[in-house]
Amino acid sequence: MSDEATKLADKLLSEGERTLAFFRALSAHDWARHVYADGAHWTIRQAFEHLALSERSMLRLCEGLIAGGTGAPEDFDIDRFNREHTDRMGASPIAELLDIFSGTRQATAGFARGLDDAQLALRGRHPAMGDSSLGDILKMIYLHNTMHVRDIKKLLA
Repeated sequence: MSDEATKLADKLLSEGERTLAFFRALSAHDWARHVYADGAHWTIRQAFEHLALSERSMLRLCEGLIAGGTGAPEDFDIDRFNREHTDRMGASPIAELLDIFSGTRQATAGFARGLDDAQLALRGRHPAMGDSSLGDILKMIYLHNTMHVRDIKKLLA
């Protein structure tokens, strides 16, 4: 374990708690509001589901890099992935989605905490950023959440 891994894990946990607090404070009406007018036309609920599912996928990608993998395939289509995977949990209660996000974030932070500097430097293909270090891929997980929360806050303001 390295100091950088500890910092990453701590940041993942703190940002995860901020994300959860934000979403827990939403009203039932808010969850049904559309946050994006272009592309997928996601509701806030779908955007949150996207965060939970994409983090689960990114954790698998990171674990694969440690096992010798190369990351996302060259022909990976992030828009297609989002279309096909978001809203699969539409019948799940909000509380269950929050628990899934929380559990996945705990697993991601635990994974990060156990890495050493050599592992953090491993490179692989991130679906959106391309060739990236494992450390940068882990940072992008919490930055990704921050971007979507910022968009939702603009809508609700």
